[in-house]
Amino acid sequence: MIILRRLYLQATSLSWLILTLSTLLLIAFSTLLLPAIEPSTFTSYADSLWFTMTTMLTVGYGDLYPSTTGGRIFTVFFLYIIGIGLFASFIGKAFESLSLHKKREERGELMFKGKNHIVIIDWSHKAENAIAEILKQDDQTDVVVIDRLDKAKVIHPHIHYVKGNATHEDVLLQANIQQAKAVLIFADDRIEDQMLTDGKSLLIATAVERIAPDVFTTVEVEREEHLPNFSHVKVDKFIMSNGTIARMAVNSIFTETSEM
Repeated sequence: MIILRRLYLQATSLSWLILTLSTLLLIAFSTLLLPAIEPSTFTSYADSLWFTMTTMLTVGYGDLYPSTTGGRIFTVFFLYIIGIGLFASFIGKAFESLSLHKKREERGELMFKGKNHIVIIDWSHKAENAIAEILKQDDQTDVVVIDRLDKAKVIHPHIHYVKGNATHEDVLLQANIQQAKAVLIFADDRIEDQMLTDGKSLLIATAVERIAPDVFTTVEVEREEHLPNFSHVKVDKFIMSNGTIARMAVNSIFTETSEM
């Protein structure tokens, strides 16, 4: 039992490629050799492959089994001891790889390879509302959110996360921004100074324009007087923040009531 455990641990420590090739080679080796060792039982390669797979998978239907000494010795050493352990290691490695892939996806470490997606900067309440509206309009649209959170806020087949600073080229390329349909840059609510907030949005818009000049870019601006600072950047659309909207609403009230 200790020997088998050591073999299993050593097998799982192998690389994915070596483990896969070793498993395939053992299956092919057993399939080709069994008819030569015991031709009366394994009359075709199809029967040999069937017996090899059911044995390594520990299914054991019992419809085929070796009856000669050579066939039994081969089965015990190559299929029972090595084969079952190797295949178990292969399955374990596969689940480990899937689990690692899922964790890396949640941590925003993976490259997004899709096209015609929408990139959103910063995972805020506004971003969540935008994502909900996007999926309401088209539930097949992929959304990539760039932020510096340790983990994605939402797990969804069409919502993807990229961790990093959106002003950095490698982060934008990880979000595959060059093949995106649109980019939505929200004002960072975590910054209290509106000048710094718009300054960050300006840096991100500049980086996006430099890497993907043809992508449709929408930027939220905190203060209207900062709009001229974006004049050298190709921004397709501006949206004003809640403070500006509130001021415009109040001004409209006073304007309307003064005319009454």
